[in-house]
Amino acid sequence: MTVDTFFSTIAKVAGWILPVLGVVVLIYLILILKELLITLKSATKTLTTTEEQIRKLDVPLQTAENLSRTVDEVHETTKKAVKSTASFVMSNLDQLKSWIQQKNSNVPNDVNETIVSASENKKEEESI
Repeated sequence: MTVDTFFSTIAKVAGWILPVLGVVVLIYLILILKELLITLKSATKTLTTTEEQIRKLDVPLQTAENLSRTVDEVHETTKKAVKSTASFVMSNLDQLKSWIQQKNSNVPNDVNETIVSASENKKEEESI
């Protein structure tokens, strides 16, 4: 057997086998595409359901966003109020010191007068 007859025999066998293999590969390709289409339909249904569920969450998320904005506004307003109060106290510190000293100087006298008047009332009650 020569090389030419060997290759011609292989060419004839390949001529018979290749169309059969092509048909088998085509059948497998069709089956794979069919499964792919079924999977895509299932994925489409899943995505549609997911989209509906996400749309249901839009209203609560909007409420949470509004609440967050409100909390941020309250925080900013409180921060501004504290800063303005601190700045007012710092600018009027001398007046505040004098007012506190004036109140402190009056408190012991008021307390002493109250204690004295309470003990006088007690003595009067005992004498009656």
